[in-house]
Amino acid sequence: MKLSFTLIEILVVSSVFVPFLIFVYKGLNSTSKTKQKAEKTTKLSGFNYKLKEVWNNKFIGLAQDNNMLTYIQFNNDNHKVFNLKLSEIKSCELVTNYKTGKDKVTRLEYLDLKIAFHSFKKEEVTLHFFNTDDGYTEDYEMRRIENWNSIINSNINASLKKAS
Repeated sequence: MKLSFTLIEILVVSSVFVPFLIFVYKGLNSTSKTKQKAEKTTKLSGFNYKLKEVWNNKFIGLAQDNNMLTYIQFNNDNHKVFNLKLSEIKSCELVTNYKTGKDKVTRLEYLDLKIAFHSFKKEEVTLHFFNTDDGYTEDYEMRRIENWNSIINSNINASLKKAS
């Protein structure tokens, strides 16, 4: 009697925790694949990144030696790679959009960083941090984008002080 009850307890507990562990493993495996892609792509550029971050299918890093900001968005067929010199950046602006649904709950629609350059010949660049159409859930993107906005703006101000 005790053996059958113990066996049933083990089956019930494992039916709850095994799927949870599988989902955690799949999520960690996906993140590590993105990190491997980012390392492979950034090694080709030859920059040494002092600050870097990988999330969902995106990479952003700041190469201190060359004063370069790198942003990579990995897609299935092609990758968007932006190598931006901090000395050429005029401003960095946080762009957010919220949408109120039918249930009157305000949800984040997208988060972007809009980067403008000193030269009028260069178009503004938009770095996408979060978009509901991508199919990813929000993963502290607001905190992440505010952090990178302050890092970029402080480096822009530091390069302006050096130029003065």
